[in-house]
Amino acid sequence: MKFLMSIGYVNRPDLLSVALKSIKSYLPYTIVVDNSESRELRGMPEIKKMVTVYEPPIPLTFTQRMNYMNELASERKCDVVMYMHTDAEAHPGTPEALLKTLESLKAQGKKWGMAFTNFDILAAFNMDAVREIGPWDTSFPQYFSDIDYYNRIRFAGYEHIWTGLGVTHHNMGMSTLKSDSYMKVANDTTWPLYESYYVTKWGLGKWYGLLYQAGGYKTAFNLSEGS
Repeated sequence: MKFLMSIGYVNRPDLLSVALKSIKSYLPYTIVVDNSESRELRGMPEIKKMVTVYEPPIPLTFTQRMNYMNELASERKCDVVMYMHTDAEAHPGTPEALLKTLESLKAQGKKWGMAFTNFDILAAFNMDAVREIGPWDTSFPQYFSDIDYYNRIRFAGYEHIWTGLGVTHHNMGMSTLKSDSYMKVANDTTWPLYESYYVTKWGLGKWYGLLYQAGGYKTAFNLSEGS
């Protein structure tokens, strides 16, 4: 199975190193996108020895990075595109078990869209679904964009696979924001804006989680009725 792994980096090189060491079998197929303002990874040869580091002309938002990686995976004719949080650590055997699961789904001809471990801390997406769904909505810089995208995958008829494979999320997540007070203030300030957009987009009275668990529109916004 041909795949591409993506990790976005902003800060906490210590956590990035832990994440990479936990997915050793994936490293030849892994691209770390250096979104740090000072291009921190230039000074970390140990990281560049392990994986390919991509420096975008300017730091990308989460959704821009995901769209870039999807396009790259498509160009490389990958079956699957994966991504992992910088503050994640896969348990021993998880990377290999995830690949076996994906290979099994393909062999069975399953119409699967996304496969999660510890939620989406380490996740895989079927490129057939990616091509049909289209790009991530860049109106969301980061938060709410994931739930939006997952809704679209499910509403297009693709199965959501919960593998239950072990992955630790250090610091209970959000390590990038917790390590940068400016980013945290900016996120806290803009959160209501993107929450409002999400709620309006999906016809909700208030914020819910995954729509296929909580209601809302039954036709994805990017599909015509009856599609």
